Amino acid sequence: MKNLKNILYLFMVAAVVTSCNRDVADINFNNIPNTLYFASDSGTLLVEDGASNMFNVPVSATAVASADTPYAMSIDASSTAVEGVDFEITTTNTVLPTGDIVTSYSIVADFDNAATEGKTVVFNLTSDASQVADSDQYTLSLIKLCPINAPFTGTYTLSTVSNGIFDSSTFGDGVYEVSVGATPTDRVFTAQVYPGLGSFGDIEFKFSLICGNVVVPTLQETGVGCGGSTTLGPAATFGQFDGDDDTVIQVIYIDDEASQCVDAVTAEFTLTKM
Repeated sequence: MKNLKNILYLFMVAAVVTSCNRDVADINFNNIPNTLYFASDSGTLLVEDGASNMFNVPVSATAVASADTPYAMSIDASSTAVEGVDFEITTTNTVLPTGDIVTSYSIVADFDNAATEGKTVVFNLTSDASQVADSDQYTLSLIKLCPINAPFTGTYTLSTVSNGIFDSSTFGDGVYEVSVGATPTDRVFTAQVYPGLGSFGDIEFKFSLICGNVVVPTLQETGVGCGGSTTLGPAATFGQFDGDDDTVIQVIYIDDEASQCVDAVTAEFTLTKM
């Protein structure tokens, strides 16, 4: 009887081991599809005269590629930069190589055609050989860059030249600290918005120093409005600056771009270094 129990026990153990091994063997890990995606959603290429002006757009995978994995990128209709004019794609073989988990493709931008206000190219990622994650779009900003030989930072006095909406200054005349923003050409300062219209809060105002032009980015929310926030953005005419002399910065912009409260107004102030 004891021997019979031992035989039954060994039979049950063998059955369990066999069953477990079969479950593993039935899962073919090599057939689990890899997934491609853009590791980030945006980048910036500062386009300089005489520079290579090349940018590598990274493409990542969720696992090391077990075989060469072709992918493709298309240019989204929302792009403002034009292939063959503003940039060229220089990578002809878009493949994630075997054994790699990240690759890239390269573009080269053209300085002469680069826009002072900047342009964007939006890439869509696709692949017939792999799954593609939701992170399948990448926006690259192409910004023209000329030498800036002075800091354009520090203490400045703001003087209103022409008022914004409701014939009121967007920022009060006074002393502000100007600092570098997200890129070497960006400058920012913090100030109370519409001081003549109420006790509103501060906002960070941004502008860029691009080849002698002061470019104000669009859709800078003030947090103040009539059913929605007014925004500050670029005017038809750029303000000016001298790249060798940071004494004066002329800033021209639109107040209430979308006419939330009244018709949009072109406004202006100067920043004079103390």
